[in-house]
Amino acid sequence: MDRIVPGAIVTAFALLLLAAMFFAWRARTRRQSAFRSPTATPDGDARGSVLTQAEVLYVATTTAGNPLDRLTIPGLAFRGRGVVTVTTLGVSISIPGEPETYIEASHLRSVGTSTWAIDRVVETGGLVRLDWTYESADGPVDVESYVRATALGVANRLIEATNSLIPQAAHPADASPQQEGPSS
Repeated sequence: MDRIVPGAIVTAFALLLLAAMFFAWRARTRRQSAFRSPTATPDGDARGSVLTQAEVLYVATTTAGNPLDRLTIPGLAFRGRGVVTVTTLGVSISIPGEPETYIEASHLRSVGTSTWAIDRVVETGGLVRLDWTYESADGPVDVESYVRATALGVANRLIEATNSLIPQAAHPADASPQQEGPSS
């Protein structure tokens, strides 16, 4: 009897905490209803030829300049292992069990590195940050997607290949792919 009451209190608290988490996520999804539609994903040939492909740990997608505001875009709402493919016409982020996200080259703003996003902190430049524009129901929104390379040299390959898709007017010749902090 001495263990039943404390056990019931701990169980009730845990259930209450889980319910609060569930309702908080639903409220976030409702607030971000403009982000409910997945990005249009073209078929194989409409993507162009593959420049590079890499296995990554997908971290998050946030509103630009606010790396603590996780977005609930289908395919990018949850963290997981995935594959980033850079083609001559865009970038694809594919996480198993989620819809694929395809970012057309015309929607890319810049690419660089970051040290932290939401609840992930790594060494300086440990995250690759894609700055792009999402076509939400309320109009275009600037967002940032963060991935972590799983092998040495992959981050530089992703940055170089993605940089080749961004028009030169968007990034000056003397710009470095190391862009800590808010997006440019």
